[in-house]
Amino acid sequence: MEQEAIEGLPAGGAALLELGVALGQSHAFGMVAGRCSAAQAEGIRRLRDEKLFKQCCEKWEDFCPQYLKMSRAEADRMIRLLEEFGPAYFELTQLTRVSAETYRALQPAIRDGSLHYQGEVIEITPENSRRVAAAVAELRRAIPPRTGTFSLAREIEAALHDVDLAARIDKLDRCRAALVSEFQKIAADKDLAGSRLLLNSVLIRARDEMARLARENGLT
Repeated sequence: MEQEAIEGLPAGGAALLELGVALGQSHAFGMVAGRCSAAQAEGIRRLRDEKLFKQCCEKWEDFCPQYLKMSRAEADRMIRLLEEFGPAYFELTQLTRVSAETYRALQPAIRDGSLHYQGEVIEITPENSRRVAAAVAELRRAIPPRTGTFSLAREIEAALHDVDLAARIDKLDRCRAALVSEFQKIAADKDLAGSRLLLNSVLIRARDEMARLARENGLT
């Protein structure tokens, strides 16, 4: 267990012992190249659902950045992925990067801890990482492209009315990527000269507002 992750914990009590075990699971099984394991996701879910975090912090949103070293949104996202897909999603993403959207499309080919591809049954294990990654790449290419063009306004509207927080966050992330791309295109436009001050003003406001949100969520 990482010492810095548990520094400042109160002493004593069976509940605290449980908290230590859960935190130990979370960090020992941790991240591999930025990828979450099923054991870590399960440990984090236990911390939240059994309210073990209250041994350290009254609020989950304060506990996550201080003890888990991640935002509440990221911790909740990991829990949602675990609840939607089970351990299989994390086992696959330990071997090859797969988004939640891609995994949904691949799910029919994933059964009993194995990837079923062209008559082969490839067990999803580190020993088979190359075969798994190659099969996933082929399956991903076979996924039909999403129809229609991306509309920032439509995505924002959809995010505002979606009651599923995970879906709202995913849609807003797409909006973020689209906004950054649009800023980059405008900044590179050869006719920008007369509007550069306006662009800089918008960028400064966006930066300040995002910084404020980051502070409010314990990220800075």
